[in-house]
Amino acid sequence: MSSTMNIAIAVNRPYVKYAYVMLTSLCQHQNEDLDIYVLHHDLMPEDQSLFAPLSTQYQISFHFIYVPDHLLPPAEVLNANSWGIETYFRLLLVDLLPSSLDRALYIDADMIINQPLNDFYFSDLKDAKLAACRDFTGTPPFADYRQELFADLISPNFIYFNAGLTLFHLDALRPTYNFAYYMDIAKKLDYKIQFPDQDLLNYCHCNEVLLFDENKYNLYARRAFTDLEATLQSVKENTHVIHFATSKPWQGNCFHCNLEQLWWDYAKMTPFYIEFLEQMVYEIINSAETFQYVTELKHENDQLYQIIAQYETILKKKGIIA
Repeated sequence: MSSTMNIAIAVNRPYVKYAYVMLTSLCQHQNEDLDIYVLHHDLMPEDQSLFAPLSTQYQISFHFIYVPDHLLPPAEVLNANSWGIETYFRLLLVDLLPSSLDRALYIDADMIINQPLNDFYFSDLKDAKLAACRDFTGTPPFADYRQELFADLISPNFIYFNAGLTLFHLDALRPTYNFAYYMDIAKKLDYKIQFPDQDLLNYCHCNEVLLFDENKYNLYARRAFTDLEATLQSVKENTHVIHFATSKPWQGNCFHCNLEQLWWDYAKMTPFYIEFLEQMVYEIINSAETFQYVTELKHENDQLYQIIAQYETILKKKGIIA
């Protein structure tokens, strides 16, 4: 097996700079040569050139792959949810990556690579079509659409995996799977897919995936902070990949946690750090959501003070307090 890592990402013009942060974090932890396959539909030459500084700093080569119109998802698929076209591009790896590649690791742009990925990337896949991590909502019964969508597949061993970090065993996939195949499955499912690419990969490969520890290789930052009570130090020491799904560190119109410091540590290594900071501050001071939340907190606080005052009055009348 080649020591080169084949990495696939999917971006549009607004996401180029966030992908740059993710790739910076990857380069910081990998000594291997990195071939980066950038799947896109709208990048201009000036967008592609933004990645150039990485090639001068690290052992990294870029291959830009334009996704033509005939390989975009049909309207029925796009209308089934609010996700953009780029989320479907990971389903195109068999179609668009060079036939000489035996495997490729797809990485979402909102991830940070915090430690080397060698154990994940160079794992012995044997007959597995994919390697991925259990989604934190990955064990049935599901309290959502998946209970019906996967009804014919759910068994005691069924585990729903997250597609944010997925190793594609291209040699094993090529004989059967391609974009047209996945779109046929979407039609079979009557387009009731809500996490579209992820639902399709789970439906097709739930029994053909090599699973890794999600707390090590695909840790949801928000859940780690709120549910697992993870600390910044523990994540730095134990987690290889942290996933900033939903709320993004660079957004100002959402609520944040200190685990996002990891993202900002790598953002500081990029040419876009000041731009990210300015964008976030601008969104914070113009965020209607933040203003509404603070207003509601103040209203709740005033109500609590009124309740305390009422209890104090009652207690004074009863002579319990002076």
